[in-house]
Amino acid sequence: MAVIKGTFGVVLCVVMLVGCGYHVAGKGGRMPGNATAVSIPVFVNETSKPNIESVVTGAFVDAFVNTVFITGSADVVMKGIIKSYALAPVSYTRSDVNQEYRLTVVMAITLSRGSETLWSAANITNYKDFAVNQADVTATKEAEDKALAKIATDTARLVKENMLSGF
Repeated sequence: MAVIKGTFGVVLCVVMLVGCGYHVAGKGGRMPGNATAVSIPVFVNETSKPNIESVVTGAFVDAFVNTVFITGSADVVMKGIIKSYALAPVSYTRSDVNQEYRLTVVMAITLSRGSETLWSAANITNYKDFAVNQADVTATKEAEDKALAKIATDTARLVKENMLSGF
């Protein structure tokens, strides 16, 4: 009887694990419209900050490359618009010198097949704080570039997870 209970317990655990629908975030689910290949053209940059579209587009391509086939001739197209790029001081020293900035980026993303919109979000906002190096302007610029790369990567991951989970 103990063997039967033990075997039944193992079988029950296996059935429960298989049936629970567990998947690693961003790896499970289906693309909207059951897309298998997506084209991601360079995002439109509506800001006054030059050349940020390549960083943002690259992050989205990297995020989706393991989920769907990225190609120039695909069944769906993901279009992105970088709507806003803003730097604002966050903290100051005792002598009123800025010591930290917040970079905030706002984007719009649309996934479509022909004229049909499969998924869209109009105001995706993300931010990252970074330190100001008062002695080295180049170091501050590099920190800003890293903040943009982090925002792009995190936003792409979140968009992908939302698409795959049907939100």
